[in-house]
Parts: sequence; C-alpha cells; structure tokens
Amino acid sequence: MKYIFSTVIIMSFLLLPFYKNKKYLLVTLLLTVVAMMIAYPGASFSAAKEGMNLWLFVVIPSLIPFFIINDMLISLRVPDNIARLFSPVAKFLFNTSGYGAYVFIMSIFSGYPAGARITSQLVENKKITSKEGLKILTFSSTSGPLFIIGAVGSGMLKSTIGGYILFISHILGAVLNGIVLRFFFPGDINIKDEKVNNSCGTISLGNMLSKGILNTLITCGFIGGYIVLFSVIIALLNQIEFFKTIHTFLTVFLMLPSETSDIISSLLETSIEISNGCMIISDLSVSFEMKLILSSFIIAFSGFSIIGQAASLIYKTKISLRKYFLSKINHGILSSIVCYLILRTNLLSVNSGDKMLNSIAFQPVLIVELLLIVLLLLNIMGTFIDNIHLKK
Repeated sequence: MKYIFSTVIIMSFLLLPFYKNKKYLLVTLLLTVVAMMIAYPGASFSAAKEGMNLWLFVVIPSLIPFFIINDMLISLRVPDNIARLFSPVAKFLFNTSGYGAYVFIMSIFSGYPAGARITSQLVENKKITSKEGLKILTFSSTSGPLFIIGAVGSGMLKSTIGGYILFISHILGAVLNGIVLRFFFPGDINIKDEKVNNSCGTISLGNMLSKGILNTLITCGFIGGYIVLFSVIIALLNQIEFFKTIHTFLTVFLMLPSETSDIISSLLETSIEISNGCMIISDLSVSFEMKLILSSFIIAFSGFSIIGQAASLIYKTKISLRKYFLSKINHGILSSIVCYLILRTNLLSVNSGDKMLNSIAFQPVLIVELLLIVLLLLNIMGTFIDNIHLKK
C-alpha cells in the first residue's frame, strides 16, 4: 500500500507541467493525504499531538512576547522614529524606506514568521506599499538566534560555534538577498520627507494591550494550524517511506552515487519543515562543514511550513507569494555561499571555542532584554532626529 501512495504522489508532481488546471493536482494530493490518514490513523494522531505540543510549549512561548510587544510599539509609533533614523541606509542598500530596518531588527531577534507578520501590518496600516513590503521581506524574513544558535548549533550539531557560523551566514545572506533582489523587484517606495507626529494622543494602555493580545492570538492560531498540518504530512510521508523511495529511484534508475542521492532526498525531506529538516541534516553521513552548509540553506529557505505561515499572514496585502518563494530560495543559496566562504577563510573555527561558548547561558530572557534596549536607543535617536527636523 505504501508504494502505491508514493507512486501516486511522485506521478502527480511529474505530470504537473501537463495540468492545465492546477486545481486537479491539489485535489489529487488532498485525496491521497486523506486516504493515508485513513490507512495510518495511529501515525496521524501521534503526529498531530506532537505538532500541538510543539505549538503550545515551544512556538507560542517564544513568539507571543515578541508579537505583543510589536503591536504595542506600532501603537506608540516607534517604527516611525526608527524608520526616519534608518531611511538613508535602507534607501541606499535595499531601495526601501526606513521601515525595512524596523522589520529587519524585529525579525532577527524573534525569528519566523515575525518578519511576514510585521510587514503585513505595515502594509495594512498604509505605512508601506505592497511592492515595498515584498522588498522588505527579501531581507527581513529570517530565523532567530534562539533557534539557530541554541536549537540547531548547540542542540542538533553539538557545536555552539557552528551555530554562530550559521547565524552570521543567515543574516549576511539576508542582507545580500535584499541588495541583489532590489534590482529584480522594482516598484515605488513610501519615502516621504514629512513631519512625523510623535504625540500618540490619548492612548489607553488597556486597549493597546488587549488589541495586541487579540491580534497575537489570532496569528498564533494560524501558525498552529500549519504546524499541525505539516507535522501530519511529514509523519505520513515517513510512514509510506516516501523519501526512501526517492533515494532508491535516484540510485538505481538515475545511477547517482549513494551519498549524492542521500543529500538530494534529504534536502527534499528537509524542505517541508525547518526543525525536522535540520535534525535530518545533523544525522547525515557527511562532513561537519557540509552539514553547516546544508543547514544554512534550509534555515534560510525556511521550508514549506514556514512559507505557508507567511502566506496566511500576507494574503491580504497583495504581496506576490511566488516572488516571495523565489526570494527564499535565493536567500538559501546566498547563505550557503557565505557559510562556505566563512569555513574556507577560517574566520571562525568549528574546532575551537565550543567549550567557552557552551558555558554561556543562552537564555531567551537575554534576547528579549537586548531587543528592548536596542529599540529604546533607536527610538530615542529617531525622536531626536525628528525634533531637529521639526525645528527646520
């Protein structure tokens, strides 16, 4: 039975170019998933339960504080001050307004899918256009240090210095992605030399907090749905040994070396969900440097689960999902190249420094505190610049 399911899925994708109406492909895949859920109810239930646990005990605790703080900061017009402060730099590097800098800062601290959520809020509040929102997402849709350094580096790869290499590669890859794609994603940007009213008027702290919590819970609900769905899909694909079938096909029929087939099939498997993907890469029988390069790609690409979460957040903004998807592939390629160059130049050695770095407690509270300090300083500087601008 499992080979029948695998064959149906593979044939559906091979026949994709011949589908005049892609709806039939989606119907075929959905019916196949339903059939697999009926055939393997135990695996489906266990995977859904694991997805719920991941959402409740890992994702929600890590995202809710950042999302609520972001909503309150937007109500207090902090992004306006930071946008004015970074407007020249953002214009020069990415051809965006300074709001891109605010999204970038929040994204690198809080991780996926914060960049997509904040960008969609800015578009809906008419702070930026949808075209500028797409540009901002090219460099502001990033993972966070807790996941890259803590979970992947120290946890999965057993190397904190490797985690730092991944994080540096990830951020530099995002910046390069924004610089490169500014020439391919043209469009007007909302850079206005206007007076910014820093007085927020009468703001009720209770209303501001309630609004932030409500918006955050709705967003987390969307994220939870995608996590559970993709957890079930991954479990079902493993149940039918789908990726082993692909490995066999590449080795036997295409006569590729076993190691190459292993990497290709693993990349296909890792492209579904980022956490599971990084764990798979950490178990590959390849060099540690190759594990870092592959992990760098999949973290930047983010996986279809994260892309689906981002799609649910930006669907009202008219931001092109196809272009966003292509930008994530490009981000993955650039991050892998940066990681390779760091390893080649020995700027950071993966064979030294781990004991010292592992002794440092990498606590979530420190990340939140550092973020608040950075935003406070930037807000003060932005307000100071506004006051100078208003006096002219």
